[in-house]
Amino acid sequence: MKNGQMVKTRTKSSVLVTDGVGTDIMQGAVVGLGAMVAGLVGAWSVSCLVAGVIAAGGPIGLVTSWFGAVTGI
Repeated sequence: MKNGQMVKTRTKSSVLVTDGVGTDIMQGAVVGLGAMVAGLVGAWSVSCLVAGVIAAGGPIGLVTSWFGAVTGI
């Protein structure tokens, strides 16, 4: 203030102000997508295991075939 007069100044800012709503939505979408991918991988692994049991002739055949493949016998 100079001699009792008010001086108004205008400043420009290039700062982006966000309230965090968009980031919360993105985090939720990423968590949902990750859960969906984990579910698909789990379903695929179970279906592969079931197919192996069927191809080996049962659970005991699968275990003996797996043991033979691992040991090389």
